[in-house]
Amino acid sequence: MSVLFANEYGWLLDSCRLINEGFECCRSVKEGNIRCRFNKLYYDILKPHIADKDKTEQLNTVTPTRIDLKTRKRRKRKRSDLNQGELEAEAFHETVRLWVLEASESLIQAGHHCGYLTEALPTEPTKPTTVHVCQLAALCDMAKQLLPVETPDAVSVQVIKGHADLDSHLDLFSRLTENPYSFALEVMLMGEKYFLPPRSRFLLSDFTRLQPVINSEEKFDLIVLDPPWENKSVKRSNRYSFLPSTRLKQLPVPAVSAAGCVVVTWVTNRSRHLRFVKEELYPHWGVKLLAEWLWVKVTRGGEFVFPLDSPHKKPYEVLLLGRICAKADSATRPEECEIPDHRLLISIPSALHSQKPSLSAVLRPYIKQNARCLEMFARSLQPGWTSWGNEVIKFQHHSYFTTESMEGGCAVINASTDTNQLVDAGVADTSIHV
Repeated sequence: MSVLFANEYGWLLDSCRLINEGFECCRSVKEGNIRCRFNKLYYDILKPHIADKDKTEQLNTVTPTRIDLKTRKRRKRKRSDLNQGELEAEAFHETVRLWVLEASESLIQAGHHCGYLTEALPTEPTKPTTVHVCQLAALCDMAKQLLPVETPDAVSVQVIKGHADLDSHLDLFSRLTENPYSFALEVMLMGEKYFLPPRSRFLLSDFTRLQPVINSEEKFDLIVLDPPWENKSVKRSNRYSFLPSTRLKQLPVPAVSAAGCVVVTWVTNRSRHLRFVKEELYPHWGVKLLAEWLWVKVTRGGEFVFPLDSPHKKPYEVLLLGRICAKADSATRPEECEIPDHRLLISIPSALHSQKPSLSAVLRPYIKQNARCLEMFARSLQPGWTSWGNEVIKFQHHSYFTTESMEGGCAVINASTDTNQLVDAGVADTSIHV
Protein backbone atom coordinates (compact mmCIF):
# COMPACT_ATOMS: atom_id res chain seq x y z
CA MET A 1 0.00 0.00 0.00
CA SER A 2 1.26 3.48 -0.86
CA VAL A 3 -0.52 4.94 2.20
CA LEU A 4 1.76 3.66 4.95
CA PHE A 5 -0.08 5.27 7.86
CA ALA A 6 -3.11 7.47 8.43
CA ASN A 7 -4.55 9.24 11.45
CA GLU A 8 -6.58 12.33 12.27
CA TYR A 9 -3.68 14.54 11.20
CA GLY A 10 -3.17 13.15 7.70
CA TRP A 11 -1.27 10.50 5.76
CA LEU A 12 2.24 9.13 5.40
CA LEU A 13 2.83 8.28 1.73
CA ASP A 14 5.38 6.25 -0.19
CA SER A 15 5.24 8.01 -3.55
CA CYS A 16 7.61 5.63 -5.31
CA ARG A 17 5.61 2.58 -4.24
CA LEU A 18 2.43 4.16 -5.60
CA ILE A 19 4.04 4.55 -9.03
CA ASN A 20 5.20 0.94 -8.98
CA GLU A 21 1.72 -0.38 -8.18
CA GLY A 22 0.71 0.40 -11.76
CA PHE A 23 3.63 -1.54 -13.26
CA GLU A 24 3.48 -4.93 -11.52
CA CYS A 25 2.56 -6.40 -14.90
CA CYS A 26 3.91 -4.78 -18.05
CA ARG A 27 3.83 -6.14 -21.59
CA SER A 28 6.89 -5.69 -23.79
CA VAL A 29 6.74 -6.92 -27.38
CA LYS A 30 10.46 -7.80 -27.36
CA GLU A 31 10.92 -9.00 -23.76
CA GLY A 32 7.50 -10.42 -23.00
CA ASN A 33 6.11 -9.94 -19.50
CA ILE A 34 8.19 -7.63 -17.32
CA ARG A 35 7.90 -5.80 -14.01
CA CYS A 36 8.85 -2.11 -13.99
CA ARG A 37 10.16 -0.16 -11.02
CA PHE A 38 10.60 3.59 -10.84
CA ASN A 39 14.27 4.15 -9.96
CA LYS A 40 14.26 4.47 -6.16
CA LEU A 41 17.43 6.56 -6.25
CA TYR A 42 15.28 9.52 -7.26
CA TYR A 43 13.65 9.24 -3.83
CA ASP A 44 16.90 8.82 -1.94
CA ILE A 45 16.88 12.21 -0.22
CA LEU A 46 19.35 11.72 2.64
CA LYS A 47 19.91 15.24 3.96
CA PRO A 48 18.02 18.54 4.09
CA HIS A 49 18.72 20.84 1.17
CA ILE A 50 19.59 23.60 3.64
CA ALA A 51 20.94 22.83 7.10
CA ASP A 52 18.78 23.97 10.00
CA LYS A 53 21.04 26.26 12.01
CA ASP A 54 18.91 25.86 15.11
CA LYS A 55 19.42 22.09 15.07
CA THR A 56 23.15 22.46 14.39
CA GLU A 57 23.50 24.68 17.42
CA GLN A 58 21.51 22.21 19.53
CA LEU A 59 23.98 19.40 18.69
CA ASN A 60 26.75 21.42 20.34
CA THR A 61 24.78 21.87 23.55
CA VAL A 62 22.81 19.71 25.91
CA THR A 63 19.90 18.13 24.06
CA PRO A 64 16.61 19.22 25.68
CA THR A 65 14.26 16.46 26.77
CA ARG A 66 11.29 18.27 25.24
CA ILE A 67 10.85 21.16 22.83
CA ASP A 68 8.02 23.52 23.66
CA LEU A 69 6.43 24.05 20.26
CA LYS A 70 4.74 27.26 21.33
CA THR A 71 7.72 29.00 22.89
CA ARG A 72 10.58 27.86 20.70
CA LYS A 73 12.57 30.89 19.57
CA ARG A 74 13.26 31.46 15.92
CA ARG A 75 15.53 33.77 14.01
CA LYS A 76 13.69 36.39 12.03
CA ARG A 77 14.50 39.01 9.52
CA LYS A 78 13.50 42.51 10.49
CA ARG A 79 10.00 43.24 9.27
CA SER A 80 11.26 46.49 7.77
CA ASP A 81 13.38 44.41 5.35
CA LEU A 82 10.39 42.48 3.99
CA ASN A 83 8.29 43.47 1.01
CA GLN A 84 4.49 43.11 0.98
CA GLY A 85 4.54 39.64 -0.52
CA GLU A 86 7.05 38.44 2.05
CA LEU A 87 5.02 39.93 4.87
CA GLU A 88 1.92 38.08 3.65
CA ALA A 89 3.90 34.86 3.27
CA GLU A 90 5.22 35.21 6.81
CA ALA A 91 1.69 35.78 8.10
CA PHE A 92 0.48 32.62 6.33
CA HIS A 93 3.40 30.64 7.73
CA GLU A 94 2.52 31.74 11.25
CA THR A 95 -0.98 30.32 10.80
CA VAL A 96 0.28 26.85 9.77
CA ARG A 97 3.59 26.55 11.63
CA LEU A 98 2.34 25.05 14.87
CA TRP A 99 -0.07 22.82 12.95
CA VAL A 100 2.81 21.43 10.84
CA LEU A 101 4.98 20.76 13.88
CA GLU A 102 2.30 19.04 15.90
CA ALA A 103 0.66 17.07 13.09
CA SER A 104 3.92 15.87 11.51
CA GLU A 105 5.28 14.44 14.76
CA SER A 106 3.08 11.33 14.90
CA LEU A 107 3.26 10.74 11.14
CA ILE A 108 7.06 10.89 11.14
CA GLN A 109 7.17 8.57 14.15
CA ALA A 110 5.01 6.12 12.23
CA GLY A 111 7.45 6.36 9.33
CA HIS A 112 10.33 5.33 11.59
CA HIS A 113 8.28 2.53 13.09
CA CYS A 114 7.43 0.96 9.71
CA GLY A 115 10.94 1.45 8.31
CA TYR A 116 10.02 3.97 5.59
CA LEU A 117 12.08 6.56 7.48
CA THR A 118 15.33 5.51 9.08
CA GLU A 119 18.20 6.93 11.10
CA ALA A 120 20.60 4.33 9.65
CA LEU A 121 21.55 6.30 6.55
CA PRO A 122 24.43 5.27 4.25
CA THR A 123 27.72 7.07 4.85
CA GLU A 124 28.57 7.17 1.16
CA PRO A 125 26.42 9.30 -1.15
CA THR A 126 24.41 7.48 -3.77
CA LYS A 127 25.60 7.63 -7.34
CA PRO A 128 23.96 10.46 -9.30
CA THR A 129 21.31 9.34 -11.72
CA THR A 130 21.19 10.63 -15.25
CA VAL A 131 18.13 12.65 -16.17
CA HIS A 132 16.50 12.30 -19.56
CA VAL A 133 16.44 15.56 -21.52
CA CYS A 134 12.76 16.11 -22.20
CA GLN A 135 11.87 17.74 -25.53
CA LEU A 136 8.10 17.23 -25.31
CA ALA A 137 7.21 20.89 -24.74
CA ALA A 138 9.25 21.90 -27.78
CA LEU A 139 7.52 19.21 -29.85
CA CYS A 140 4.15 20.59 -28.75
CA ASP A 141 5.14 24.02 -30.04
CA MET A 142 6.24 22.51 -33.34
CA ALA A 143 3.03 20.50 -33.66
CA LYS A 144 0.94 23.67 -33.37
CA GLN A 145 2.58 24.96 -36.52
CA LEU A 146 2.09 21.73 -38.46
CA LEU A 147 -1.20 20.23 -37.31
CA PRO A 148 -4.65 21.74 -37.89
CA VAL A 149 -6.82 22.78 -34.96
CA GLU A 150 -9.10 19.97 -33.80
CA THR A 151 -12.66 20.40 -35.00
CA PRO A 152 -15.71 19.58 -32.82
CA ASP A 153 -16.79 16.72 -35.09
CA ALA A 154 -13.42 14.94 -34.81
CA VAL A 155 -14.23 13.27 -31.49
CA SER A 156 -12.00 10.20 -31.23
CA VAL A 157 -9.60 8.37 -28.95
CA GLN A 158 -6.73 6.46 -30.50
CA VAL A 159 -5.69 3.19 -28.94
CA ILE A 160 -2.14 2.06 -28.29
CA LYS A 161 -1.38 -1.29 -29.93
CA GLY A 162 1.95 -2.01 -28.25
CA HIS A 163 3.68 -2.50 -31.61
CA ALA A 164 6.26 -0.02 -32.89
CA ASP A 165 5.07 -0.15 -36.51
CA LEU A 166 1.49 0.65 -35.54
CA ASP A 167 2.17 3.15 -32.76
CA SER A 168 4.71 5.18 -34.71
CA HIS A 169 1.89 6.83 -36.69
CA LEU A 170 -0.16 7.95 -33.69
CA ASP A 171 -1.01 11.64 -33.45
CA LEU A 172 -0.26 12.42 -29.81
CA PHE A 173 -0.85 16.17 -30.11
CA SER A 174 -4.46 16.45 -31.23
CA ARG A 175 -6.07 13.20 -30.11
CA LEU A 176 -6.42 11.44 -26.78
CA THR A 177 -4.16 8.37 -26.70
CA GLU A 178 -5.23 5.39 -24.62
CA ASN A 179 -3.78 2.22 -23.18
CA PRO A 180 -7.09 0.31 -22.87
CA TYR A 181 -5.63 -2.80 -21.30
CA SER A 182 -5.63 -3.90 -17.66
CA PHE A 183 -1.85 -4.08 -17.65
CA ALA A 184 0.97 -1.63 -18.40
CA LEU A 185 2.51 -1.39 -21.86
CA GLU A 186 5.98 -0.71 -23.16
CA VAL A 187 5.55 1.45 -26.26
CA MET A 188 7.65 3.34 -28.78
CA LEU A 189 6.44 6.90 -29.31
CA MET A 190 8.31 9.41 -31.46
CA GLY A 191 11.36 7.14 -31.43
CA GLU A 192 11.51 6.90 -27.62
CA LYS A 193 10.51 4.09 -25.28
CA TYR A 194 7.81 4.80 -22.67
CA PHE A 195 5.90 2.76 -20.09
CA LEU A 196 2.17 3.47 -19.93
CA PRO A 197 0.12 2.39 -16.89
CA PRO A 198 -3.10 0.36 -17.38
CA ARG A 199 -6.33 2.06 -18.47
CA SER A 200 -4.63 5.42 -18.88
CA ARG A 201 -5.33 8.17 -21.39
CA PHE A 202 -3.31 11.23 -22.24
CA LEU A 203 -3.21 14.29 -24.46
CA LEU A 204 0.17 15.82 -25.25
CA SER A 205 -0.56 19.49 -25.92
CA ASP A 206 -0.26 22.95 -24.47
CA PHE A 207 -2.85 25.34 -23.12
CA THR A 208 -4.14 26.26 -26.59
CA ARG A 209 -4.95 22.69 -27.72
CA LEU A 210 -7.32 21.30 -25.09
CA GLN A 211 -10.21 20.74 -27.48
CA PRO A 212 -9.82 16.92 -27.68
CA VAL A 213 -10.51 16.64 -23.95
CA ILE A 214 -13.66 18.75 -24.36
CA ASN A 215 -14.73 16.89 -27.50
CA SER A 216 -14.56 13.56 -25.70
CA GLU A 217 -17.67 14.75 -23.80
CA GLU A 218 -16.44 12.89 -20.72
CA LYS A 219 -17.35 14.45 -17.38
CA PHE A 220 -14.87 14.00 -14.56
CA ASP A 221 -15.52 13.42 -10.86
CA LEU A 222 -12.03 14.51 -9.80
CA ILE A 223 -9.76 17.11 -11.38
CA VAL A 224 -6.24 17.72 -10.06
CA LEU A 225 -4.26 20.71 -11.34
CA ASP A 226 -0.56 21.50 -10.92
CA PRO A 227 -0.24 24.82 -12.78
CA PRO A 228 3.15 26.20 -13.83
CA TRP A 229 2.94 29.20 -11.51
CA GLU A 230 4.88 32.29 -12.42
CA ASN A 231 7.75 33.10 -10.03
CA LYS A 232 11.24 34.55 -10.08
CA SER A 233 13.12 31.26 -9.77
CA VAL A 234 11.31 29.81 -12.78
CA LYS A 235 12.14 32.90 -14.83
CA ARG A 236 15.80 32.70 -13.85
CA SER A 237 16.22 28.95 -14.34
CA ASN A 238 14.13 28.69 -17.54
CA ARG A 239 13.32 25.09 -16.51
CA TYR A 240 9.77 25.28 -17.85
CA SER A 241 7.38 27.84 -19.24
CA PHE A 242 5.03 29.46 -16.77
CA LEU A 243 1.44 30.57 -17.15
CA PRO A 244 0.10 33.91 -15.87
CA SER A 245 -2.49 33.33 -13.16
CA THR A 246 -5.26 35.13 -15.02
CA ARG A 247 -5.04 32.68 -17.96
CA LEU A 248 -5.99 29.82 -15.69
CA LYS A 249 -9.55 31.15 -15.78
CA GLN A 250 -9.68 30.06 -19.43
CA LEU A 251 -9.26 26.39 -18.54
CA PRO A 252 -12.51 24.51 -19.34
CA VAL A 253 -12.85 23.05 -15.85
CA PRO A 254 -16.63 23.64 -15.58
CA ALA A 255 -17.18 22.17 -19.06
CA VAL A 256 -15.49 18.85 -18.21
CA SER A 257 -16.75 18.53 -14.60
CA ALA A 258 -19.47 16.20 -13.42
CA ALA A 259 -21.87 17.32 -10.72
CA GLY A 260 -20.09 17.46 -7.37
CA CYS A 261 -16.67 17.16 -9.01
CA VAL A 262 -13.77 17.50 -6.56
CA VAL A 263 -11.21 20.06 -7.73
CA VAL A 264 -7.71 20.04 -6.21
CA THR A 265 -5.09 22.65 -7.05
CA TRP A 266 -1.42 22.61 -6.12
CA VAL A 267 -0.40 26.14 -5.14
CA THR A 268 2.98 27.64 -4.32
CA ASN A 269 3.47 29.34 -0.96
CA ARG A 270 3.26 32.78 -2.54
CA SER A 271 0.36 34.62 -0.95
CA ARG A 272 -0.83 36.17 -4.21
CA HIS A 273 -1.27 32.73 -5.79
CA LEU A 274 -3.19 31.43 -2.80
CA ARG A 275 -5.37 34.51 -2.75
CA PHE A 276 -5.99 34.25 -6.50
CA VAL A 277 -7.23 30.65 -6.29
CA LYS A 278 -9.42 31.30 -3.25
CA GLU A 279 -10.90 34.64 -4.28
CA GLU A 280 -10.91 34.57 -8.09
CA LEU A 281 -10.24 31.21 -9.74
CA TYR A 282 -12.50 28.94 -7.71
CA PRO A 283 -15.44 31.39 -7.67
CA HIS A 284 -15.01 31.80 -11.45
CA TRP A 285 -15.26 28.03 -11.93
CA GLY A 286 -18.12 27.64 -9.45
CA VAL A 287 -15.93 25.71 -7.01
CA LYS A 288 -16.70 25.92 -3.31
CA LEU A 289 -13.46 25.83 -1.27
CA LEU A 290 -13.72 23.10 1.37
CA ALA A 291 -10.25 22.31 2.66
CA GLU A 292 -6.61 23.33 2.75
CA TRP A 293 -3.99 20.58 2.99
CA LEU A 294 -0.19 20.72 3.09
CA TRP A 295 2.32 18.37 1.53
CA VAL A 296 5.27 18.23 3.93
CA LYS A 297 8.54 16.98 2.43
CA VAL A 298 11.00 15.06 4.59
CA THR A 299 14.31 13.28 4.16
CA ARG A 300 14.85 9.56 4.67
CA GLY A 301 15.87 10.43 8.20
CA GLY A 302 12.57 12.20 8.86
CA GLU A 303 13.88 15.78 8.80
CA PHE A 304 12.16 18.58 6.90
CA VAL A 305 13.92 19.07 3.55
CA PHE A 306 14.14 22.79 4.34
CA PRO A 307 14.15 24.37 7.80
CA LEU A 308 10.55 25.06 8.74
CA ASP A 309 11.28 28.73 9.36
CA SER A 310 13.55 29.29 6.36
CA PRO A 311 12.84 32.73 4.87
CA HIS A 312 13.57 31.40 1.37
CA LYS A 313 11.91 28.01 0.91
CA LYS A 314 9.52 26.11 3.10
CA PRO A 315 9.36 22.30 3.42
CA TYR A 316 5.69 22.29 2.46
CA GLU A 317 3.39 23.04 -0.46
CA VAL A 318 -0.32 23.85 -0.39
CA LEU A 319 -3.30 21.99 -1.83
CA LEU A 320 -6.66 23.73 -2.06
CA LEU A 321 -9.62 21.34 -2.31
CA GLY A 322 -13.17 22.18 -3.31
CA ARG A 323 -16.24 20.92 -5.18
CA ILE A 324 -18.06 22.11 -8.24
CA CYS A 325 -21.28 23.26 -6.66
CA ALA A 326 -24.45 24.65 -8.22
CA LYS A 327 -25.84 27.67 -6.39
CA ALA A 328 -28.97 25.79 -5.36
CA ASP A 329 -27.08 22.60 -4.42
CA SER A 330 -24.44 23.24 -1.80
CA ALA A 331 -25.10 20.11 0.26
CA THR A 332 -22.91 17.01 0.12
CA ARG A 333 -24.55 14.20 -1.84
CA PRO A 334 -25.16 10.82 -0.12
CA GLU A 335 -22.38 9.11 -2.08
CA GLU A 336 -19.89 11.87 -1.21
CA CYS A 337 -17.84 11.99 1.97
CA GLU A 338 -17.14 15.40 3.46
CA ILE A 339 -13.55 16.50 2.78
CA PRO A 340 -11.73 17.23 6.07
CA ASP A 341 -9.86 20.49 6.51
CA HIS A 342 -6.27 20.89 7.72
CA ARG A 343 -4.58 17.61 6.82
CA LEU A 344 -0.93 16.81 6.08
CA LEU A 345 0.55 14.59 3.41
CA ILE A 346 4.07 13.57 4.44
CA SER A 347 6.50 11.83 2.10
CA ILE A 348 10.04 11.77 0.81
CA PRO A 349 9.96 13.96 -2.31
CA SER A 350 11.43 13.09 -5.67
CA ALA A 351 14.73 14.66 -6.66
CA LEU A 352 13.16 15.32 -10.06
CA HIS A 353 11.82 18.81 -10.47
CA SER A 354 8.08 19.21 -9.89
CA GLN A 355 7.26 15.52 -9.54
CA LYS A 356 4.36 15.57 -7.11
CA PRO A 357 3.01 12.56 -5.20
CA SER A 358 -0.12 10.98 -6.59
CA LEU A 359 -3.28 11.90 -4.68
CA SER A 360 -5.38 8.98 -5.91
CA ALA A 361 -5.15 6.92 -2.72
CA VAL A 362 -5.88 9.70 -0.23
CA LEU A 363 -8.73 11.20 -2.28
CA ARG A 364 -10.50 7.90 -2.92
CA PRO A 365 -12.80 8.18 0.14
CA TYR A 366 -14.06 11.61 -1.00
CA ILE A 367 -15.15 10.66 -4.50
CA LYS A 368 -17.62 8.08 -5.75
CA GLN A 369 -16.67 4.57 -6.78
CA ASN A 370 -15.36 4.19 -10.33
CA ALA A 371 -14.79 7.95 -10.44
CA ARG A 372 -13.45 9.45 -13.65
CA CYS A 373 -10.28 11.40 -12.90
CA LEU A 374 -8.37 14.06 -14.83
CA GLU A 375 -4.98 15.59 -14.11
CA MET A 376 -4.16 18.91 -15.78
CA PHE A 377 -0.58 20.10 -16.35
CA ALA A 378 0.50 16.50 -15.69
CA ARG A 379 4.04 15.20 -16.21
CA SER A 380 3.18 11.56 -15.63
CA LEU A 381 0.29 9.13 -16.06
CA GLN A 382 -1.79 7.24 -13.51
CA PRO A 383 -3.77 4.00 -13.88
CA GLY A 384 -7.36 4.71 -14.87
CA TRP A 385 -6.80 8.48 -15.22
CA THR A 386 -6.89 10.92 -18.12
CA SER A 387 -3.88 13.25 -18.12
CA TRP A 388 -3.11 16.40 -20.08
CA GLY A 389 -0.03 18.60 -20.36
CA ASN A 390 2.78 19.62 -22.67
CA GLU A 391 5.11 17.17 -20.86
CA VAL A 392 2.43 14.67 -19.94
CA ILE A 393 4.54 11.52 -20.47
CA LYS A 394 7.82 13.00 -19.27
CA PHE A 395 8.21 10.68 -16.27
CA GLN A 396 6.99 7.65 -18.24
CA HIS A 397 10.26 7.60 -20.19
CA HIS A 398 12.06 4.28 -19.84
CA SER A 399 15.21 5.95 -18.44
CA TYR A 400 13.40 6.61 -15.13
CA PHE A 401 12.62 2.89 -14.65
CA THR A 402 14.38 -0.36 -14.01
CA THR A 403 12.87 -3.60 -15.34
CA GLU A 404 13.02 -7.28 -14.53
CA SER A 405 11.74 -10.31 -16.39
CA MET A 406 8.74 -12.21 -15.01
CA GLU A 407 9.70 -15.80 -15.68
CA GLY A 408 6.46 -17.18 -14.31
CA GLY A 409 4.43 -14.77 -16.42
CA CYS A 410 1.77 -12.38 -15.22
CA ALA A 411 -1.70 -13.58 -14.33
CA VAL A 412 -3.30 -10.29 -15.38
CA ILE A 413 -1.74 -10.47 -18.86
CA ASN A 414 -2.11 -14.23 -19.30
CA ALA A 415 -5.81 -14.10 -18.41
CA SER A 416 -6.52 -11.11 -20.65
CA THR A 417 -8.50 -11.67 -23.83
CA ASP A 418 -6.88 -8.52 -25.24
CA THR A 419 -3.30 -9.82 -25.36
CA ASN A 420 -3.45 -11.10 -28.92
CA GLN A 421 -4.59 -7.69 -30.12
CA LEU A 422 -1.29 -6.11 -29.06
CA VAL A 423 0.58 -7.31 -32.11
CA ASP A 424 -2.31 -7.70 -34.51
CA ALA A 425 -0.90 -5.84 -37.49
CA GLY A 426 -4.11 -6.49 -39.38
CA VAL A 427 -6.07 -3.90 -37.39
CA ALA A 428 -6.90 -1.16 -39.85
CA ASP A 429 -8.46 1.47 -37.59
CA THR A 430 -6.60 2.36 -34.38
CA SER A 431 -9.23 4.74 -33.05
CA ILE A 432 -12.47 4.35 -31.16
CA HIS A 433 -15.09 7.03 -31.21
CA VAL A 434 -16.47 8.27 -27.94
